[in-house]
Amino acid sequence: MPDTRPSPLLLPFRLATRLRTRGPSELIQLAISRIKENLSSTETLIVLFNGAGDDAREQEGLSFRPATATDAERYAHDIGTDSAASFTRRLSVSTRCYIVEMNGRFVHASWVTLAAAWTRELRAYVTPPPGDAYVYESFTRSDARGRGVYPFALRNICATLTGEGVGTIWVAVEAHNAASVKAVNKAGFQEGFRITYSRKWGRFHIEEPTGTMADIGRTFVNRKL
Repeated sequence: MPDTRPSPLLLPFRLATRLRTRGPSELIQLAISRIKENLSSTETLIVLFNGAGDDAREQEGLSFRPATATDAERYAHDIGTDSAASFTRRLSVSTRCYIVEMNGRFVHASWVTLAAAWTRELRAYVTPPPGDAYVYESFTRSDARGRGVYPFALRNICATLTGEGVGTIWVAVEAHNAASVKAVNKAGFQEGFRITYSRKWGRFHIEEPTGTMADIGRTFVNRKL
């Protein structure tokens, strides 16, 4: 399985591109929150699921499709979370990227794995149950937010994957991110379990999952891959 953890060599590139795609205010807020969370913080991830699938959706002004290696340069410019080279390396049989385009520009990207994905918040790999998929690293440009882009992408991801025989689609959202929780619920996802984790002066701790599907949660996080 390829290593999906980001390379530290990409840090200067990511700072430059995130400044362009997110704006200075959001980048400063992100940097402050990362510093605070590493000193002392307790956070909770809500893990939601959609097992019913969905019909493919259309929305005026938006187009949805899987990304390919030929999209690498545009992804690096419009989304900015990977360089063109690292974007291409990440694509595989088990790891895909889906994009939403508006007015000739990529305004949203979501990554999907059928195997495992490194999750920064948990400092571990997230592994969906066999036959399922996990949606992660979803990003919508600031100038496209408030238009239903994220639910539109999730509905079409579910339609695409269930049409290919994937069982259940999972996604994790930080509990304090009310806008993202609302968007995921709007796309037909239901809460399965929660994972609380904490940091204090360099020490990291993950608590036991809670919720109706906590048993799945216990195999969801794998720190040994």
